[in-house]
Amino acid sequence: MKQATTVKDMLAVTEQLSEVRGQIERQQAEFNALSRQIETVALSISLRTEAEEKVFGLNWRPGYQLKLALRDGLESLATYATTMTSILFYLPAVVLWVATILIGTILAWKMLRWAGRRWLGWNVRQTATQA
Repeated sequence: MKQATTVKDMLAVTEQLSEVRGQIERQQAEFNALSRQIETVALSISLRTEAEEKVFGLNWRPGYQLKLALRDGLESLATYATTMTSILFYLPAVVLWVATILIGTILAWKMLRWAGRRWLGWNVRQTATQA
């Protein structure tokens, strides 16, 4: 900019600066997006050793099987508790939806009966006694 002597030179330098600034901003945005992707990646590794116990030539590990069964049972209890908690918290919303639909259905039925009596000449008592 200090070496630019004419307006045309200054505009050219400004344009170049804008282009470089745009490239820097694009690369910074790409870097930020990649950083966010890296932050959201989680890796979980668990290693277990299995003992080679043999009883009468068979690979029999009742303690290990019991431990697996206990872990699976506790996990299923946790899943059950989570499901019941979710149902408990969703129950008021479900009750409100059912009440809204029920009230809407009742109002629609009453409006239909009123319109039928008013414009179509339906008589509720006659239809009930004729049946």
